[in-house]
Amino acid sequence: MYSNASFFVGLFSIALAFAGINRFLKHRLTYLVSLSVIALFGWMHIFRGHFAVPVLVFFAFYAVAILKEEGWLKTWQAVMFTLLPLVLVKLHLNNHWGMIGLSFMTFRAVDVLLYRKKEDTKDFILYFCYLFMPFVILAGPMYRWNAWIKDIRRPAFIMSTDLFLQAMQQVLYGIVQKFLFAMLIDHYIISYWKNEPFSLTVGIVMSVAYSFYLYFDFAGYSNMAIGAGRLFGLTIPANFNLPLLAKNPQDFWRRFHISLSEWLRDVVFMPIYMHLLRLNFFRLNKTLAQNIGIFCTLFCMGAWNGLERHYVVSGILFGLMSVSHNMLLWTAKRKPQLALALQNPIVSFIGRIVTLACAAVSLYIFSGMSPV
Repeated sequence: MYSNASFFVGLFSIALAFAGINRFLKHRLTYLVSLSVIALFGWMHIFRGHFAVPVLVFFAFYAVAILKEEGWLKTWQAVMFTLLPLVLVKLHLNNHWGMIGLSFMTFRAVDVLLYRKKEDTKDFILYFCYLFMPFVILAGPMYRWNAWIKDIRRPAFIMSTDLFLQAMQQVLYGIVQKFLFAMLIDHYIISYWKNEPFSLTVGIVMSVAYSFYLYFDFAGYSNMAIGAGRLFGLTIPANFNLPLLAKNPQDFWRRFHISLSEWLRDVVFMPIYMHLLRLNFFRLNKTLAQNIGIFCTLFCMGAWNGLERHYVVSGILFGLMSVSHNMLLWTAKRKPQLALALQNPIVSFIGRIVTLACAAVSLYIFSGMSPV
């Protein structure tokens, strides 16, 4: 979608038409009506006649949400039923449910189950637009339900020149990242080195190159999605914030794929951590409860793509990185000399290098191009 020049021509044309019609009607054109049309046309463009699976998945999710709100299903049961199609596809047990954007559509459906207010429950159009919003349907960013409701219920949207130029700037920034930097790295480095027999040199080059490629490719896509959303008054969240400046593993995940990291924190880490604290053993060992929650969260960060070996191993490495750092902080609280040493600028710099090196190796394994 974002790789087609005609898409951007249509995007800016529709945005200008939307703003012009809304101005002609003296800003009486509601967000819901406008975005319903955009979602419907985006849905038809993305699936191009292959409507059966998305229709079935949508109605299954909608039915589960209604059953949960009516009290026929508990929240955890509704979440399990909603996750079921994605799990079956990832395990290759039922590829018939596979479709473009299933992962993030599923996550948004789970977000609805966990965070939607009761008065919004049965609004069919609101639910459809949220799940099928074309700007973020393919690969995020993770646009949360509460942010969507806040955007859709604003009384009026006025497309100012400044807002239009800011949106265009972000889209163009994304185009440069994805179609210049990412493509150059892929064409001149990755495509050559991935065919070389594995060695330490190949591993280092590929780890660094793929990490930069993934950043520019995904950050470019995210910036285009954010800019496209801005054209229609949507505050789609930022997804990257200079991960190269990360101080430690936790800081890395606060900068890399931010929207999914925060969503997994709320949906995976907090429930696990709070549940463990109900047990006497973990109330006395809160750090252990934190580490279990951290590991499960970061494992999901890698493994939700599938249970192939490279996804599982990368998820394990993500988790071990953050758990190791958490244990280092726990030890430093009890040993003043270690805490003082960690504040040393040289040690801090080494920590940054180790963090980025571990992240690069983990992402290289995640790519499926490593021998692991």
